Amino acid sequence: MKLPASGGCQCGGVTFTITADPIMHYACHCHSCQKRTGSAFSMGFLVMEESFDVSGEVTAWSRTSDSGNTNTRYSCAGCGNIIYGLGDTTPGMAKVQSGLLDDTSDVEPELHMWTCRKQPWVTLPAGAPAFDKEADAMEMLQAALDYRAARGG
Repeated sequence: MKLPASGGCQCGGVTFTITADPIMHYACHCHSCQKRTGSAFSMGFLVMEESFDVSGEVTAWSRTSDSGNTNTRYSCAGCGNIIYGLGDTTPGMAKVQSGLLDDTSDVEPELHMWTCRKQPWVTLPAGAPAFDKEADAMEMLQAALDYRAARGG
């Protein structure tokens, strides 16, 4: 991802800038993400909160994940696009929705989680770390870093 990276919602009411490389990119195949996106999975990336600047009016909604963690999602007050989330397991980090970047050409998940709920027609990339459910945050981070290093990133 070329930095600084920018993005925003459908209506343009919320924009954001990212000034540091993401910690990891992921795809989540849990039923909640399928329902939230209306798709087979969601894609996002973790970035340190201090390198993530958001402008515009957002609303917040919290839910408890299948693994028991609280996640708060922040959406555009106008169009409702979820912009980012904050969660119990990743303090100090924002989970930003990948598809909201102005340039998505470099977006590729470095790991897949909740593959026990993956749609049967979805094929995961060879060698990409896959977790049956949501693993420990540090375990997922290490798997993403190992995958990135193996690919020369």
